[in-house]
Amino acid sequence: MSKIIKGQVSVDRSVYTEFSKDMGFFSIHADCWSVVSEIINEGDFGKPAYSHDINDICMRFRINGKKCERDGFEELYVKLYGDGAFAKLRLEFENEVEAEYYKTTEYTPIKN
Repeated sequence: MSKIIKGQVSVDRSVYTEFSKDMGFFSIHADCWSVVSEIINEGDFGKPAYSHDINDICMRFRINGKKCERDGFEELYVKLYGDGAFAKLRLEFENEVEAEYYKTTEYTPIKN
């Protein structure tokens, strides 16, 4: 009878990180979910590095410190700043959150 041999084991971590940005009259809050996988970085003498996959960034909004519904905030923002302004705000904030995530994570990202 042949013997079963155990191969590589990969352990992933589910990571939740909160971010916020004060915009004066309102603030934006982000819930960032990611999966982090440890990789042995052969080029860096076996120190662990991590592959990151940001799954989702959910935004919440506050006006004068009070929670508000996303649809209501979006409607107000579009009325104040015009069509496309809310989509631009979301995209810019998502990009900022992603950059801050990689800058502040305790799991050293793989260097490309």
